[in-house]
Amino acid sequence: MEATLLASGLGFPEGPLVMPDGRIVFCDGNVGELLVYQDGRVATFARTGGSPWGTVLGTDGAVYVTQGGNVPGSGDTSAVSGIQRVRTDGTVELLRSEVAGRKLYGPNDLAFGPDGRLYFTDSGSEEDFRFDVRSPGRLFAIDGRGGGEMLLELPKVYPNGIAFDKQRRLYWTESLAHRVCRLEGGKPTTFSQLSDRHVPDGMAFAADGRVFVCTTISEGVTVLSPDGEVLEEIHLGQHATNCIFDGSTLYVTATHTADIEASQRTGTFWRVATDATGLDLIPGRL
Repeated sequence: MEATLLASGLGFPEGPLVMPDGRIVFCDGNVGELLVYQDGRVATFARTGGSPWGTVLGTDGAVYVTQGGNVPGSGDTSAVSGIQRVRTDGTVELLRSEVAGRKLYGPNDLAFGPDGRLYFTDSGSEEDFRFDVRSPGRLFAIDGRGGGEMLLELPKVYPNGIAFDKQRRLYWTESLAHRVCRLEGGKPTTFSQLSDRHVPDGMAFAADGRVFVCTTISEGVTVLSPDGEVLEEIHLGQHATNCIFDGSTLYVTATHTADIEASQRTGTFWRVATDATGLDLIPGRL
């Protein structure tokens, strides 16, 4: 599978999405912005503040964003961790900073589920020393009526990417545990245990059941079979952070370093021609 570099000199890019008009929007956690790629150029799409990590497109045309808050490197000391909504006119609103009485410390990635709710990982504050509280990672689901629940508490694993497969089963990555997990019967199960040289981040499903998982230490995208076996590695020479399909094209965000430092501009944006077709995302809105 052939990879082509589309843009470089970015901060810490994450969470790409494909807009209806073909533009690609993605986060930059170092500068507190959503960026947009079109016709070989990168421009500002919206100013979210803080450190946005993940995006998903709503059926209302809005972009829903996981906001990590004042992550070191962002330079924004006022940002609140939570779920944001960016309207088509660029208006940014904070929808949630807590769910079911639990404060959100590090919302990371998000996806709409088959029940219409928005599911997201919260990586917690165990690895984020801005907070005095040592909050474990968690999985949440929220609806548009103000309701929501914590699905799972996941200490010491750093829940990160999230996605649904063709059977509408919920998956997430656990970066510190080097694995991809699936929710079965309300309980977490290991779908794929990766080696220590894989630190899984975001992921995208192909229609045939393969999973394209961005991994940092291995510097690329790891392709898993529908049974969780490693099939191949797409090497980028960088820490891949997240990805999304547009037909058979896989768009990937990456960076040269796993550290978040405002002075570094090592982030990149890639296009990978694959032999797969992306699974359609579940539509939704809040």
